[in-house]
Amino acid sequence: MCVAIPWTVVSQEGILADVERGNQTRRVDVSLIGTVSPGDIVLVFRDQALRTADVEEARQINLAVESLAKVLEGTATEADIEVGLDGLSSGEPTLPPHLQALVGKKTV
Repeated sequence: MCVAIPWTVVSQEGILADVERGNQTRRVDVSLIGTVSPGDIVLVFRDQALRTADVEEARQINLAVESLAKVLEGTATEADIEVGLDGLSSGEPTLPPHLQALVGKKTV
């Protein structure tokens, strides 16, 4: 499982974009998503932008990552954990529609 982290686009040149998160900047490959604009939020894993995200999704991911960091440091309170899990999906995971259509069918 990977966790893609939200970064904000500063500029793009070809398939590369400069992005920032807090006081950090880096250059990432945006070839999977195409053209981005300054201010767009992209989800990045291993210097590859996987897709864009809206402000609310980025907020939820950031809360979850911050909560996890506190858990790993041993400083998390129950409230920290609840805030980090707020808005995340509960219940059983579901397959995306294109895979649901294949359930029970023989594939070659």
